[in-house]
Amino acid sequence: MNSETLVKMEVVHLIKFADKFAGIEVHLHVSGKNVKLNYSTDHFVDILRKLQQKDVNEVLIKESDCKLILQNVSEALSSKNFYNPQTVQEKRVETLSSSMVTIKNVIGQIGVDAETIKLLKTINDKSMSLLKESPSIFAFVNDFRKNCAEEYILSVLNNYLMGLVIDQFDWKSDLVKYKASLASIMCDMTLSKNDFIALRKWQRDGGELPENIWRHPQEVAEKLKANRLHVPMETINIIEQHHELPDGRGFPHGVTGARINQLSAIFIVCQKFVENLHDSEYNYEKRSEIIEKIQIVYGGSRVFEKAINALVKIIS
Repeated sequence: MNSETLVKMEVVHLIKFADKFAGIEVHLHVSGKNVKLNYSTDHFVDILRKLQQKDVNEVLIKESDCKLILQNVSEALSSKNFYNPQTVQEKRVETLSSSMVTIKNVIGQIGVDAETIKLLKTINDKSMSLLKESPSIFAFVNDFRKNCAEEYILSVLNNYLMGLVIDQFDWKSDLVKYKASLASIMCDMTLSKNDFIALRKWQRDGGELPENIWRHPQEVAEKLKANRLHVPMETINIIEQHHELPDGRGFPHGVTGARINQLSAIFIVCQKFVENLHDSEYNYEKRSEIIEKIQIVYGGSRVFEKAINALVKIIS
């Protein structure tokens, strides 16, 4: 592994895991070149905060330093402070949100290993535990969506909903839920915030979809297939199919409902429900309207009908 390879990281999330670091190189991409910052007397956190004040949202660090970042993420998730009952839920949720975004970013650029998969599972398990402590799923969302990454909130809700839907099937198990939750966390890890905006616009208005967005399910799947010892094949299949449509007009392969497996159909239906709920400001009174929209696009296919029927049982 080339230690000089530079990896993009968001400043806001780096700061949460940077207190123990000194001497980590910080680079910026300026005028087509990567420029190393030479703040010889400044601590890593001080450099990042100064960049924040200049509206710099993203920096580059060496790939070898990513391991230090992940070590700090792991320590933050296992610290006594995280488990301290006096630690407010908001702080724990913010730590989990930043952890997920940071790890996804690392995986998207340098690949996956046993440690990153372990951390993702830890984040999901702790998130589900915190969600169960809340008065309701909507209380959780309203309390934390302003202070957490949108992709974290959507992933938590999607994983929670998928678990309930999977429980409606005879083949339900914690292992199946784990495989689906991994897909939820990693399926869009190569997309930027602007890519997400473009994708949502395409889903709403149609038109031309940028090539990098069109190919991202296959790109992520291929990246994970290279690490088959760490990622279940069911997870990879979901990722590869998560933008397909039963009529064959989805991407990247344009397969029809007959070639989409049941777990992928559950994932897709739950994800669409959560996305529509998000777009309607989490107004649960619109759940029937959302189901109708999903039925129009995904109904008529056996595996999708089963997924929709299981979802209706949960939300009715």
